[in-house]
Amino acid sequence: MKQVNEKTLNDEVKNEVTSLPVESPCFNKDWILKFHQEEYIRHFICLICRQIANNAMILECPQHASMDESLIVGEHCMELFLKNNNNSCPIQSHDNCLYSRDNTARRYIGDLSVICIRQFEQESKTSNKTENEGEAPGEIKCNFKGKLKNLYGHLNNECPLQLINCWFKPFGCNYLCLRHSLKDHLIENIQQHFDLVIRLFQSMKQTIQLQQVSFIFVYLILHILCIFFEINKDEANQLKLEINQLKIQIKNNDQNTISNEIDKLKQEIQLKNTQIIEKDNQIKQMERDSNQELLKCRADIEIIKKDFNDKEKQLLSNYDKLVTIVEEKKENDQCPTLSSSFTFDLFSSSSKFLKSFNGHTDRVTSIDYSIFDNRQFLCSGSWDTTVRVWDVETNKQLQLFSGHSNKVICVKFSPYHSHNNHHNVICSSSDDKTIRFWDFKDKQQLKIFNEHAGGVYEASWCVDFSPLQSNNKSNNIGVIGGNGYTICSGSYDKTISIWDIETTKQLVVFKGHEREVMSVQYGPNELGNIGANTILSGSRDNTICLWDIRSSQQIQVYSGHTDEVMTVVYSPFANSNSTICDKNGIEINSISNIICSGSFDNTIRFWDIRSNKELH
Repeated sequence: MKQVNEKTLNDEVKNEVTSLPVESPCFNKDWILKFHQEEYIRHFICLICRQIANNAMILECPQHASMDESLIVGEHCMELFLKNNNNSCPIQSHDNCLYSRDNTARRYIGDLSVICIRQFEQESKTSNKTENEGEAPGEIKCNFKGKLKNLYGHLNNECPLQLINCWFKPFGCNYLCLRHSLKDHLIENIQQHFDLVIRLFQSMKQTIQLQQVSFIFVYLILHILCIFFEINKDEANQLKLEINQLKIQIKNNDQNTISNEIDKLKQEIQLKNTQIIEKDNQIKQMERDSNQELLKCRADIEIIKKDFNDKEKQLLSNYDKLVTIVEEKKENDQCPTLSSSFTFDLFSSSSKFLKSFNGHTDRVTSIDYSIFDNRQFLCSGSWDTTVRVWDVETNKQLQLFSGHSNKVICVKFSPYHSHNNHHNVICSSSDDKTIRFWDFKDKQQLKIFNEHAGGVYEASWCVDFSPLQSNNKSNNIGVIGGNGYTICSGSYDKTISIWDIETTKQLVVFKGHEREVMSVQYGPNELGNIGANTILSGSRDNTICLWDIRSSQQIQVYSGHTDEVMTVVYSPFANSNSTICDKNGIEINSISNIICSGSFDNTIRFWDIRSNKELH
């Protein structure tokens, strides 16, 4: 029999356990880095073990509110640390450590792409081999590549690298092996397994002789031996002779009862044998089905390729037709405003890198542009928690605002302050659950919005300003709340809020989205009754919603995206005489009724506000 070194066996068992995501304190960072750059995962590093956090928790102690670092820990690491350190915080030594589930981090970590952890460990063990040694012949590999959240089911049900026990473990064989090599182990060690069974048989015979126990167990062993090993007749006769001798010794037992028990055991053994044969047939059938499924997938891929090539040819043909139509319209002066300021071809041919604004220490999430006193400015928000203002002409940073305590998500110049107070003011929203206004000329914070309806506190992901108001007679401001000017914000608490700029009061809360709101925009006044006094929102629930500000009600829901909607906008051509056609090539009468949206499903879609139809 193959001897299994005890230390090696223990190491294999240990690796088998640590490969299971639910039992690992945190995930091996080197494993995750197989598919992801370190910059992408560095915000999910456990503060305690410095690996990727498993069941991520976020520390919320008020003592660390000013820290910029992501305060993420793995749930198992957190429990062990608190247990071993008398419930003291892992960052600083203090009591009453506060922490909670970080569902957003858990979703991101669960969606990380990984290979099988057992395959990774196998590759790590063999990484020290020289190139001349090459890959071991017949080495089994696991080809699993998928999301981390699906790994546990794969490890338990599908992985070819899973270790299983020898069938003769009840007789004393403690060998662990891969599923595919079990058959080889049974064949190579048939004599050793036979010796183990005989040894058990001898032990049971002695027990029977001492305690006058029924010979039924010995008879069962004989049948098992006959099934698995087909022992020779001499050995079988010898065993039968010993059984007969035992029968004589215990002849006072109820022979009818014994006979019935033996028949029952025979039936059970035959049933088990039938089940084994059926299972083997099922496995063979699954292999045949898998091959058929593979062939079908390959055929489907060929069909998809052909369909893609056909659509590509059709697209190029349509593009050529469109170019011809545009040129004809230009010549006939029938559509002179298709591009009122410049053509895209002209822009593409002359475009080049112009400027770079350097200063942020983490990813830049939002920018906005403004002209003030005949000077051009950019403002930017970043995960480094700062808002910065730049002079476009000189490339210089003019101001830096560091009042936020967490990532800055969205920044915009305020048209209200520029129009009414002749001040250049920036509005910013952050993961610290506040919206702030900054006067960059005087370098001071003007206002802060930090309360959500119902006591719900979540990060504001996006903001927008209400349009400047006017009428035919004058530029007098109407009245909504304070002075009539508002901002709206979309939040991680699935709501859209409207705030009065002057009083900082929350005026309206719209509820209806089922997940976080990622983009909001006011309807321009130029849209008239259809679009004015409305707010457009896009959400991670894959939908776009249109809301009526006056009635505080949802007007329309636009469904069609198959993944999270990250940005929405009213038609940028609302003030032009441009024309647009629907997907059937029919010209739409009024382009001001169009909205568009961008999504993680890799599409940009155009919608008709009135008919709730997808156009392109």
